[in-house]
Amino acid sequence: MPESYDHFAPHFDAWQRAFGGAYDDLVLPRLLRALARHTQRVRRVVDLGIGTGDLVVALARAGYAVVGVDRSPAMLEVARAKIAALQPRPLLLQQDLRALRLDVAADAAVCVYTVMNQLTADGDLARAMSSIHDALVPGGLFLFELNLPEAYERYWTGVECTTLPEAVITREHRRDGAVVEARVTIRTDGGIAHDRIAQRPYADAEIEAALGAAGLAPLGVERFNPFEPSGRPMKALWSVQRVRA
Repeated sequence: MPESYDHFAPHFDAWQRAFGGAYDDLVLPRLLRALARHTQRVRRVVDLGIGTGDLVVALARAGYAVVGVDRSPAMLEVARAKIAALQPRPLLLQQDLRALRLDVAADAAVCVYTVMNQLTADGDLARAMSSIHDALVPGGLFLFELNLPEAYERYWTGVECTTLPEAVITREHRRDGAVVEARVTIRTDGGIAHDRIAQRPYADAEIEAALGAAGLAPLGVERFNPFEPSGRPMKALWSVQRVRA
């Protein structure tokens, strides 16, 4: 079975722009502020679940040494084209978040979009938090986003159809117990392709339990709406720190 985003990847950036612009531009200032105010100096950042790589490029241009990680070869292929002209060039790795392994520990890790919500199986969250702990230096910072339940009510119900210059993207949303699924149909002149993206909403108590078990301590949570700043919060940005050796 293909990985999620294998067919969606070539159209992902255009699909995002259809909703008003790249998500990275909306969240970047919040991330840069959090990295700058961390008590330890942050030089090396690992971006987890990079998608097509816009945030990797933005962090590198902000002066950070960046490692980008994604499990989708198709997404990484798009990202490699974007970083080709950067010097020094970020390192891109095809890895699963639940089994992250870095040769050199990072001062900070960031994980945005809906990557953490895509840890849908029982035990996935605990495995991811443990591997991220091990990828950070002592005292290292981990910034990660989660979709709030309101986001699923607003963006993950019914059928959504988006017309792009080169494709028509249809997402049909379903819920099966704790997991919300988007079945993606991509229609182009070359035919029809399908993708499946599954997500799991997490309660604060579940996050806190996984963090504590992994030796990560919460520093704060910001609840916000990146699309409508004065609207109902749709996202939560957690700041946590590695506290256990």
